[in-house]
Amino acid sequence: MAMDPVFAPGVPVAVRRLYADRPELFVPADAARPKRQTSWSGTPANTLGQLLVWVTVCVGGWILATIVMGAVLPTTVTIWVATALAALAVLSTAGILVKSVVEDRGHKSVRLQHGQYLLPADFDEPAARLLTRAQRAVKSVLEATVTRRGLLDDMQNELVLPEQLWDVAQVLREQTVLRARQRDIARGMATAELDTVLGPQRRALALSVAAIDRKVALLEQYATRVQAADAALRAEAALADSDRYLDLLARTEPLHNNTLLENFTDEATALRETFTRSITAARSAGKTLTLPE
Repeated sequence: MAMDPVFAPGVPVAVRRLYADRPELFVPADAARPKRQTSWSGTPANTLGQLLVWVTVCVGGWILATIVMGAVLPTTVTIWVATALAALAVLSTAGILVKSVVEDRGHKSVRLQHGQYLLPADFDEPAARLLTRAQRAVKSVLEATVTRRGLLDDMQNELVLPEQLWDVAQVLREQTVLRARQRDIARGMATAELDTVLGPQRRALALSVAAIDRKVALLEQYATRVQAADAALRAEAALADSDRYLDLLARTEPLHNNTLLENFTDEATALRETFTRSITAARSAGKTLTLPE
């Protein structure tokens, strides 16, 4: 699974979908916030050229149309039609001018949400591996049948898990920055003074990495329990076809055999108990996650 960008919980869905269509609009976290961009600020020469071509076509077309109409139509009709065409050309030109000074919706969305998303380029390899694991676990839970059916409603997965993922991503981003900073500082000559400073910093970073690894492991544990509940739910759905199999056997085997019926009944009872335990285990694993206040 390739790593996806991570968005803060409050980022609109439209901005999230925009990444799939126009990923080039999004900028890494260490880049400056994008400036307001219009056709004039982006490609002024091209915009001016297109506008001049449009005006030339409008004026030339209007003159040509007026000459032709003057030759074949009464003067009054020609004046009215020429006036209408001129008004249409002016309105069209005004619309083009307005569009050229209005910021593109995609650029505006990305500019306003800068700092509320993190891209794959914002993470080094160790951070990317942890984040990919967390994303896989969260996706597994949110797409599970037991989640969609509301069997884990008390866990508030739709609210809690995106918040958890954003928190993890922010910490991993900071770890990435600090690791790069340490590499830059240690690139020169090693000294006792430098080791005195970098030693505690490296230990603090290692503790932070271990803590995030444990948090990701909790997410994975929760996802595993949810998958187990999902499997039990699918098995219970398959068990609903038992009557059809019994009917099939009755039609092909004239002798009554209650053994299969008893087996199906026993399996149904055991399966319901398994499903109940799976749901309980999933909820217990979910409660180990920190709920946002």
